[in-house]
Amino acid sequence: MTSRIVGGLLLVVVLGAAGFFGYMALVKKGILRYNPWDRREAGTLKAGDPAPDLALPRYAGDSVRLSSLWEKKPVMLVFGSCT
Repeated sequence: MTSRIVGGLLLVVVLGAAGFFGYMALVKKGILRYNPWDRREAGTLKAGDPAPDLALPRYAGDSVRLSSLWEKKPVMLVFGSCT
């Protein structure tokens, strides 16, 4: 009885892992989207490429375009947490 439970749990873990890695392989190839904001079909940036002119939301609710910022001085984009 116990060996059947362990075998069943092992099968569930193996199938879950296979499904996850299969899903991530399809996302990496661009067949599936990771989330609604995934825009990899438009291409990816490489180090040294110029950033696209994005409209970024601000805390106040309005948005700002990158082109309006880099007209005055260089802009550095940091993605992630700075805390």
